[in-house]
Amino acid sequence: MTHPTAAQLIEQGLFHHRQGDLRSAMERYTEVLRINPENADALYYIAVAACQDCQFKQGIELARRSLMFKPRQARAYNLIGQALHRQGDTKGALENFDEALACDIDFADAYSNRGNMLSELGRHAEALSSLDRALALKPNPSDWLNRGATLAALRRTEDAIASYDKAIALDPEFAVPHINRASTLAEAGRFDEALADVERALTLAPNVPQAHLLRAGVLDKLGRAEEAQASREKAADLEERQKVNAERADRPA
Repeated sequence: MTHPTAAQLIEQGLFHHRQGDLRSAMERYTEVLRINPENADALYYIAVAACQDCQFKQGIELARRSLMFKPRQARAYNLIGQALHRQGDTKGALENFDEALACDIDFADAYSNRGNMLSELGRHAEALSSLDRALALKPNPSDWLNRGATLAALRRTEDAIASYDKAIALDPEFAVPHINRASTLAEAGRFDEALADVERALTLAPNVPQAHLLRAGVLDKLGRAEEAQASREKAADLEERQKVNAERADRPA
């Protein structure tokens, strides 16, 4: 009987991984490591699975082991950066995103992650440069959204709105660009336009408390106090439901 090769097992693992069947994927990856404990690809994909399961410390350790056996993996440095970010290590995250780009100057995901990190730190001009590079390499709604948020922070209202429009054009069912666009318009005093956007967002995602709160604020500015209060009450009700659901999820089975 012919046994599958390490490469075949990796391919099988990736198939299951993409289907969301982490258990079957892990069986294949760990089988590879039984054959060859120094297989960098298996170590990397197990690290990915660990991070998806919020086991960030383990994911970082596995990704670093992968790099020991296969240096200059942009994807591994990028994964470590994402995990460090989730752990609150901003400096370490940025260093790893930079290392990823040193390995692969055209790695769009690293530019995207680096840009989002810099934006969170208030380094908006640098963030914009990274996001622009990411979008030049691989346009996607999330990066247009984050570019819009960065431009809004720089008070470049029209440019921010144009970026949100790009995100919406790529994914018309994506509610968040509508919410951000509404917020930017409200800050600019364009309340009628803001209301149209937030109401569009709520047709797409009716259970987002922040959208109802934003709608309340816009309605207040338009002098529609009764409707504004109803939106605030809806937001409070949704927040309470989410809190209860989270508490239930945290209880042991």
